[in-house]
Amino acid sequence: MKKQALYYLIILFSICTVFGQSAEQEKIDLIKARVIIDSLDKKFSKHYFEGDSIALYKMYAKGAYFGTSTGKDILSSWGGQIRYSIENDMRHFLFTTTSLTTDNEFLFELGKYEMKDSKGNLKGDGKYLLVWKQEEGQWKIYRDMGL
Repeated sequence: MKKQALYYLIILFSICTVFGQSAEQEKIDLIKARVIIDSLDKKFSKHYFEGDSIALYKMYAKGAYFGTSTGKDILSSWGGQIRYSIENDMRHFLFTTTSLTTDNEFLFELGKYEMKDSKGNLKGDGKYLLVWKQEEGQWKIYRDMGL
């Protein structure tokens, strides 16, 4: 009987160890995540500069919010902002992440942005909060809020 109890204990310990390791492997590495988010911020700036509101829209997850806009309204909103930026020479949209944290499901990016004209003059700035969510293996914007 003691041998059987020891056998079950070993199996239980083995199962817990395997599940414990897989849970650890699922943790988000913030150093790697920072590199990814920085590259996505640059990609976003590039799409904005090129006037590609569709590419910007595709960076958002299903069910995303941009301020209070959802769905196709996000596309319309970015289209309007791009047109305004072209008319007012403020197409250089630069992001600086000041903080990146996680709950191991989402990434929370706090940062500041600058909008500059073609001569590098500051035309606007502010702060933002982005919540990133993985969708089909890619990080997508799930919540986008100006602060």
